[in-house]
Amino acid sequence: MPVIKKHHDPIGQAVWDYQNGIAGESIVVKTDIAEDELLSPSYFFRTFEEMPIQEQEALKRCSGKILDVGAGAGVHSLWLQNQGFDVDSIDISPLSCDTMRKRGIKNVLLKDVYALKDQKYDTILLLMNGAGVAQTLPGLEILLLHLKALLNPGGKILADSSDLLYLFTDENGEMWVDIASDAYYGEMEYQLSYKTIKGKPFPWLFVDPESFTDIAQLCGFTVKDKIAGAHFDYMVEIVLE
Repeated sequence: MPVIKKHHDPIGQAVWDYQNGIAGESIVVKTDIAEDELLSPSYFFRTFEEMPIQEQEALKRCSGKILDVGAGAGVHSLWLQNQGFDVDSIDISPLSCDTMRKRGIKNVLLKDVYALKDQKYDTILLLMNGAGVAQTLPGLEILLLHLKALLNPGGKILADSSDLLYLFTDENGEMWVDIASDAYYGEMEYQLSYKTIKGKPFPWLFVDPESFTDIAQLCGFTVKDKIAGAHFDYMVEIVLE
């Protein structure tokens, strides 16, 4: 995904406002498969104790030089930096990057992760449904192969996602996913808005843990562990042996 223009950057504007004490509204999250939701900008400024267990566990498993993909306001990068880690925090949102710099995060990269070359890391983070940057199920293989080239031998990826099958299951436990469809049920389209700023629609992926495991193994990773969250979400650790 290319770098976002500021006038199409609702999350960036929301976190910038929050960082600077400007009273704001919630971010409106629209998708093509579920009802609209509201997201408070404060969510991007959580403490370690406020994070779900799978995010806490991912941070505790980090080692060496770290790449935080889709770093947002730097909620994970800042905690890791305060623990003494060397972290590169990458995001395509200019205002999010400005917010991270203002918060004291040292190594902020305003660029698409696919444009990152000739770097090596020991840990790569894809948190807050970060695997969604793959956009589609076939795109997950492309993403993991790209990240694989950025890892040192023995390096790891810590990613989280959610299995959206529950959205297609009725109260009797019957599933109504169209198995004849070419589209994977976890592929969705998002559009975000904040105040008068409306972002452009973009695809996002939520992948079930079994599919994530299969694709990771296809890409040459060993699946070391999976940790279930509270609501169909999970974190997976994959290692480049």
